Amino acid sequence: MLTEDSVSAEERVTVIHTDDKGSSDYSIALTCAYTQESGQWVGICKEFGTSAFSSTLENARVELQEAIELQLNEIEQLGHIDEYLAVNDVEAVPFSTSQQIGFTIVPGSQHEHIRA
Repeated sequence: MLTEDSVSAEERVTVIHTDDKGSSDYSIALTCAYTQESGQWVGICKEFGTSAFSSTLENARVELQEAIELQLNEIEQLGHIDEYLAVNDVEAVPFSTSQQIGFTIVPGSQHEHIRA
């Protein structure tokens, strides 16, 4: 579990894509790394280079997840998501349930703690 006492930490985050019919068609797993620098928590998605920061670890996690969702949704709207995932060596794993359209960080998902 990530805590405010950590100086640096990593976690795996599952992101689910939902098509325009409301069906979840695949998921991707991303690695998010967090470090504390000059009183600020900095988070970065290792696969995409997306980053965010905040005064608390939890807020940095939320900000980074929102940035990842925005980035993926915009790239998808431009019609380049398959190429973007391939270039960044991110595997899309087929999935099937109903969700909202676009990419969504799985709320309450189990985050795999990689290191602290």
